[in-house]
Amino acid sequence: MMRPTSSRERRLLALLILMALVAFVWFAIVSPIVDGFSVRAERREQLNQRYLHNQRTIAAVPRLRRQAEEQRQHMDVFVLGAANAEAGREALKERLQRVVERVGGEVRAAVDAEGESGSVRAGISARMTLPQLIAALDQLQNTPPWLVLETLSVTANDALVTGQSSSMDVQVEASIPFRPAAAR
Repeated sequence: MMRPTSSRERRLLALLILMALVAFVWFAIVSPIVDGFSVRAERREQLNQRYLHNQRTIAAVPRLRRQAEEQRQHMDVFVLGAANAEAGREALKERLQRVVERVGGEVRAAVDAEGESGSVRAGISARMTLPQLIAALDQLQNTPPWLVLETLSVTANDALVTGQSSSMDVQVEASIPFRPAAAR
């Protein structure tokens, strides 16, 4: 048998039901609305930041265009322009030979080498003294279009015998970025 509830128990039960109803209303209705406001405010702030970024980017277009034009004018300093990769390789071999001959070295052979995509590679075998080698490397490294010395091999067998600066066998491989020249 169930005994009747006292007025104190009824008040406590009513308070619990009221609290459950308030919690239900809060979690089912109020909380999603408040969360929706905060999510929309955060999204609005992100969109505002994106808008400001886009405005700065649009404002920078003339400056970026000027920089691109300046870089395009200076591209010949960094990139070898030739009709095709074979012509670029030949131009690189001629440059290597010309530098070695200019410093007084003796060219033994100029060789083709396989370069990575977007660059040409060539090598040269020569005989020269140490001062000639230093002068040749200085000219190769400090004359545009800039190239990359891939390998440098020096054989100085006669230096130990004579004890003086004698001729050395030198092998150099160099590469340079390449772009096909526009047809004129």
